[in-house]
Amino acid sequence: MSSRPLRPISILLVGGCGHWAAAENHIPAILTLKEHGFPVRVAAICDPRDPYDQALLRHMPHLRSLVAQDHPVWIRPEQGEPTKALERRLQQAHRENHFDVVIVACDPVAHFPYLKWATDRGIQVLCDKPIICVEDAAFNPDRAAEIRRQFDALLHTHRAQSDHLFAVPLRRRANNAFVRAGELIQEVHDTHEQSLTMGHINVFGGNFRLPEEYALGNAHGYTHGVGALAFSSYHYLDEITRYLLLAPGQITSLRLTLQYVRRVGDHLATGLNDVLGTLLHPLSEAELPAVELSDRIALAEMDFAFTVELLNSQQQSLGVLTYSFTSNSCSNRSVGLLARDAENALAFREKGRMSQYVMDLHQGNLQHLRMTKNDAVGEAYSIRLEHRRNPLVGGTGRLETVYDDAHESSDVTPRDITAAFITMAAGGTPEQTVTDKIAFLDGQVLTHRVFAAMYELIAARHHDANPCPSVLVDMP
Repeated sequence: MSSRPLRPISILLVGGCGHWAAAENHIPAILTLKEHGFPVRVAAICDPRDPYDQALLRHMPHLRSLVAQDHPVWIRPEQGEPTKALERRLQQAHRENHFDVVIVACDPVAHFPYLKWATDRGIQVLCDKPIICVEDAAFNPDRAAEIRRQFDALLHTHRAQSDHLFAVPLRRRANNAFVRAGELIQEVHDTHEQSLTMGHINVFGGNFRLPEEYALGNAHGYTHGVGALAFSSYHYLDEITRYLLLAPGQITSLRLTLQYVRRVGDHLATGLNDVLGTLLHPLSEAELPAVELSDRIALAEMDFAFTVELLNSQQQSLGVLTYSFTSNSCSNRSVGLLARDAENALAFREKGRMSQYVMDLHQGNLQHLRMTKNDAVGEAYSIRLEHRRNPLVGGTGRLETVYDDAHESSDVTPRDITAAFITMAAGGTPEQTVTDKIAFLDGQVLTHRVFAAMYELIAARHHDANPCPSVLVDMP
């Protein structure tokens, strides 16, 4: 850490009452900095929920501690508020508090106005994933195309300011298991120029909701016309593209094709989950009225599968990756509707969501990696990494490492990333072991273009008269 005195930092925290910001990451990181004497203050919280609401604070002790210490101004965004009106309110708060950092942790479809406002003014930005998402992108091609347009506009403004910081706290960028996999891939590529040639990435969310719960809002809900791709999928897309950039070989572009998509309406129409739903209804502690779900909810993506063809400069295929995500898998859910969720008092947590995946990656004939995980959300995660190399390039048989409590025991955590980013904004120099794990905006170009292309394909699939079988994405 630099010995230079650090500048005091004033923060605007957007989405500060959400579970991730208030309970898991940003606010706990800020409180830790305060405990070490760092001159940081959250001057304003922008959230539809009142950060001084006692019903909320009973469940969020970190938030309670922060508002007691900092007394932040509450900025309440209004539903349907024009962007210009919101910007005027942000600008007024900025004049009164002079924000040095904006942390954006609200619903992804609301990110862009805050990011653009802050970046236009040169305010340092830390934004949760996905950086940009747009309402109705799952079925409206024009809205889907807006994801890339907004990202490119943001990137252009950011690059025009040489000293502007813009980062994303991605947990798997810092996770020891994923870091080790990247090191193994890079070792073989640096010595033999062998790119990735084959991969199967299958993620199983196991997220089970009763039909009426799809009409609930909360972060990453389906009420904005986007679904599972806008949730945890961005983490895995980022790792896929990071590995491709570590071992590009002759790969110059990617051809994405949508193989399968299942929407909320398809899911509910089949009745495949009637058994679990029947078991859960008698356990409900709060009854939600039956609702007729809107078209935007019914058309939001729930399960999907893509192929990513790896192409050289002559458009010859060097290999293929497949990425699939399904919520229609094992769920650990054991309760019905929770009263405080129905009241929108805190994010809905106990919905039986699973954190399961199999990532199978091949570098031609030289190396094979397999990462597996099989946990319920909330458990101490365990990741298994299996690795084998050809004996002619130093292979000694199959090696296996198990990373117990994989997220919390990693050398670097998202809280470390948040703290390091704030330290950088204050003119300090955090440990390089942390800064090496930070995803900055320039390094997110390929990930975000793949993410945007996937939404373009999902939206196009809804319009049979104008099919879009594939999208070409250039390597940066």
